[in-house]
Amino acid sequence: MTQPSHLPSDPLARIFAYRTIDLRDRFPQPLESFREALECLQSDRSYMAAMSGEIIAYLRGGYSLTIPDEFFIHRSGEIDATLVPPEENDAVCAKVEAWLREKLTRPDVDTTKSVPAEERPYSLDQLLAQCDPQAPHPDELQAWQNMPDVGREIVDAPTETDIWQAAERLLESREGAERWMTSPEIALRGRTPADVMVEDPQRVYDLIMRLEYGVCT
Repeated sequence: MTQPSHLPSDPLARIFAYRTIDLRDRFPQPLESFREALECLQSDRSYMAAMSGEIIAYLRGGYSLTIPDEFFIHRSGEIDATLVPPEENDAVCAKVEAWLREKLTRPDVDTTKSVPAEERPYSLDQLLAQCDPQAPHPDELQAWQNMPDVGREIVDAPTETDIWQAAERLLESREGAERWMTSPEIALRGRTPADVMVEDPQRVYDLIMRLEYGVCT
C-alpha cells in the first residue's frame, strides 16, 4: 500500500501524543514523548503498572498504536512482573523508536485511515467479568500460599473493620466500597461480600487482596 505523498517524511511526525494507562487510569493527560509516558508508569503515582501498564501512541487521523509492553515490563513466570528501571530508559526509548519507525513505514499498515481506538475495560465489573473464579492458582502463587510461617504473620481472621478498610483502599472511596460489598460477586458464587463476610471473613479479605494485586483467580 502506497502512502500518500503529503505524509511527513519522518514517520514519527505522525504521532501527536502518547498516553499512559495504569489500572486506575491516573494519567489521562496527553504526553509529548514515549519517555514521558514511561516515566509516568515508573512514578509513585502509578498503580500496579507492572501488572497492567500500557502506553499508546496516537496518530493523526484517529489511528492508535499500542506499544508492546515487552519493551518496558520484564516478566518472569506467570505472575512476576517488574517495570524497567529508569537507568534503562535510554535503551528502551531507542528500541521503541526503532519499532515505531518500522511499524509506521510498513507498506501493509495503513495509518491514513481513521480507526477508532479500542475501548479499554476500566471498571472493576469489567475486570471481574474476565476472571474465572474456578481457575487453578498459578504454580508460583500456590507455592507462595503453601510457604511455612516464618514469624510475625497475622494468623487471626481479618475483622470487619479490616475488610472495610481494604475495600475502601481498593475502590478508593467509602461509597465505592459500599456498592461493591452489597453487590453480587461472581467470585463468591453470586453472593454479596457483605453476606459472605459474616460467616467467612477470610474469604472476602482474600478476594480483595487478589483484586488489589491483580491476581484474578
